[in-house]
Amino acid sequence: MKVAILASEHCMVSGVYGMLDVFSAANYCQNKRYGLGKREEIDCRIVTIDDKPVTGYNGIEIKPTAPLAGVERPDVIIATASVQVVVDCCGHDIELADKVKVKHWLQTCQSQGTLIASSCTGSFLLASIGMLAGKTATTHWRSAELFRKVFPFIRLDCEQLLIDNGDVICAGGSTSYMDLALYLVEKLLDKDSASDCAKLMVFDPVRQKQSPYGSFKAQKSHEDQAILTAQEWLERHYKKDISMDELAEQVGLGSRTFKRRFKLATGENPITYLQRIRVELAKGKLEKTTDSINKIIWSVGYEDISSFRQLFKRFTGLTPKDYRQKFANLH
Repeated sequence: MKVAILASEHCMVSGVYGMLDVFSAANYCQNKRYGLGKREEIDCRIVTIDDKPVTGYNGIEIKPTAPLAGVERPDVIIATASVQVVVDCCGHDIELADKVKVKHWLQTCQSQGTLIASSCTGSFLLASIGMLAGKTATTHWRSAELFRKVFPFIRLDCEQLLIDNGDVICAGGSTSYMDLALYLVEKLLDKDSASDCAKLMVFDPVRQKQSPYGSFKAQKSHEDQAILTAQEWLERHYKKDISMDELAEQVGLGSRTFKRRFKLATGENPITYLQRIRVELAKGKLEKTTDSINKIIWSVGYEDISSFRQLFKRFTGLTPKDYRQKFANLH
């Protein structure tokens, strides 16, 4: 099985060499389980679109291990994360050297049966060249707002760490290359080899959710002053029993107009916005205090403990107890 990792300027170096390590470890595990040479191994190569070395975001040079023309059509091509894509994005599309050549190569390979995948912000490249049209994407949770702005017609689900559309796979998050690589090991080799590889590398089997790692960032880069006033009021008075109809009246809007404009300006309806504020505050207290979970829930404006626990898990994928165990920074 042939895998090509496409490295580009300012890419995350760990995402390139890290996947090489996973595939090498998977080959080792397969040979240990079934015997040396008994099964086809994963042949993984690093390629660049012009066959020249590229410089990673940390300044380390990445050299291709095979020329593009010399690589037999890969079974899988992986577009790695590019920090430059996110930093330099103009707001209408991404800038990438040789994008036309990249598009032609990827589309030609895909038409011949190659599986296309991306890790982290590599999804920006796939979206830009039309490979995510009609599909569902994921990307790093911090880049979600930018992705939606640049590619508003592509469905984005950043709660998911890995999304398999059949012919295109997206993985979100900086270290999601590990999850993607293990997922591909299972597809290309088998489940046992993937499990052995995860154990060898002391890595959790493929994670499902990115949501525990995300944080809520209020969208305030809009020009609707009434909605901005409402947002700031909610952030100050989140503990109160809040009536959204009364808040609408307070900012001079009818209830239906308020809800419509709030959603348009922030991407959230007012109730969900308030819930996210409360969950985010609870997350901070779970990480940084030894307060009981019930006390934290009460402190963010909830009386119904069970209801908040369900809400917290819906937004983070974890219970408050599990979240504390995973992220608490207590001494």
